Amino acid sequence: MATDFARLDAMKDEDIDCSDIPELTPEQLHNAEGLWITPETEYVPLAINRQTMSYFREGGKGYAMRMSKVVNNLLREYVAKQQKAEGAV
Repeated sequence: MATDFARLDAMKDEDIDCSDIPELTPEQLHNAEGLWITPETEYVPLAINRQTMSYFREGGKGYAMRMSKVVNNLLREYVAKQQKAEGAV
């Protein structure tokens, strides 16, 4: 069965039946992983070695988000150090 992408693209938000989807509570939103994506977030492909991937996958569901947070924090620290060093020159 093929998906009718043209029909889906033509749909308006109000045409989508969400009646069987419960509203998220503030507590669910607060505890949700993966909802921290902002307009400042950019997706990039990364090559990760298999041993590292295995380690994170063994942690179970949400491993990609955990990896993303670790990578982002490490890169943020790296940029801060580089900017500090560049300013000291």
